[in-house]
Amino acid sequence: MRALHTVLLVLIAALPAVAGDLQGTVTRSDSGAAVPAARVAIRGTDYKVITDMNGHYNFNNIPNGSYGLGCAAPGLRAAFTRAVWIGAGTTRDFSLDPPGADTSSVHGIASCAGSPCAGVLLYVSEGNNVRGRGLSGPDGSYDVVGLGPESYDLRGLAYGHLPATAVFNIPNDDDTHDLELNIDLSAGGTYTLTGVVGLSDNPLDLSGSSVRCNGQSPAISTTTGTGGSYRLEGVPAGPLSFTASKIGYRSSTRIDELITGNRTVNFALSKDEDEPTDPRYAISGTVNLQIPDGGSPISLLGSRVSVWEVAGDFHATDSTDSDGNYRIGGLPPGKYQTGAAREGFSSQTIDPFDLSGNRTENFTLPFYPDYDWGPGTDGDDAGCSSAAGPAGGAFLFLLQPIPWRRRRHPSSHPTHR
Repeated sequence: MRALHTVLLVLIAALPAVAGDLQGTVTRSDSGAAVPAARVAIRGTDYKVITDMNGHYNFNNIPNGSYGLGCAAPGLRAAFTRAVWIGAGTTRDFSLDPPGADTSSVHGIASCAGSPCAGVLLYVSEGNNVRGRGLSGPDGSYDVVGLGPESYDLRGLAYGHLPATAVFNIPNDDDTHDLELNIDLSAGGTYTLTGVVGLSDNPLDLSGSSVRCNGQSPAISTTTGTGGSYRLEGVPAGPLSFTASKIGYRSSTRIDELITGNRTVNFALSKDEDEPTDPRYAISGTVNLQIPDGGSPISLLGSRVSVWEVAGDFHATDSTDSDGNYRIGGLPPGKYQTGAAREGFSSQTIDPFDLSGNRTENFTLPFYPDYDWGPGTDGDDAGCSSAAGPAGGAFLFLLQPIPWRRRRHPSSHPTHR
């Protein structure tokens, strides 16, 4: 899996200050119903909106670039994406999961310099593992649901502010808990980002690369000198997105870089030897799992998505992260199909489509009730894996490439290894 801080390769010629648009719909994963008043934020910026009665949201005139997105609604699990390129007419839908049965939550007011504020990112962590997320609304209220008994760290991040942290504990008893914890972020200043942009094929003259803090108006950008060094002044505090680019090279984007003071961030750009000026696009989205009533919740991590050309041999795959998100980039224009699979669930394919820009494809895989989880599932012993499945059996991640060309239509059976 690619973590949030890994380099995102976006094949573009340059990064002019062009305005982009982002829209989408927020629904519940269990019923498909629209979620009104859901909160949607573009991380690394001060852009945030709430959905209308139909669950629809819309951003206009966003400086184009790669960003992380966040979506939350009271009583549902929040969803945060990896990098999403926002250009003209970008669409990204969200499907929010309800919390599991008998789980606890934490709620409160997120304030910025003493005043309730919207768009604060809330992370609930157990050690180094994020167990829940939230996003404050217009009145500063937030909630993070689906938590088990444990000691947690709560961290609040917001554009233009320094992070704030708090600690809380959910008792290990038979009761569910709804804890209240307010958090206040102090105002940050402006800082300087410095570093070097390296070029893979030219160690001598590294000049002419552009470095930009995405989402800022007026723009915060600069150009490297002969040695590849840059200095970016006036950078605000908070989790930000930065991109380094140069014509003929693959650009490098870092999202959620937390700025709390002066920082050094280096970039490395590789030459695109094959087709440096041809367009490339990305297909991204979410894979959700339909769990039967009474079934145990399953992590969305590890579902497999494949993309293949209808008239060729090219294919690529990606595994979903813990929020069910996937992204397959670097795709040239053409006619494609996509499909998603997870062991124990019915696979799904999408009808052929022409790819002429970035595209969103979401999947919902229904549980396959007759799936054989292997020996041991009728007793107390685990079957072919130790991870619990939705019917009390076992669960296997798909670790091998999926033979998508054998399935041109949605299958009524799950994929077997």
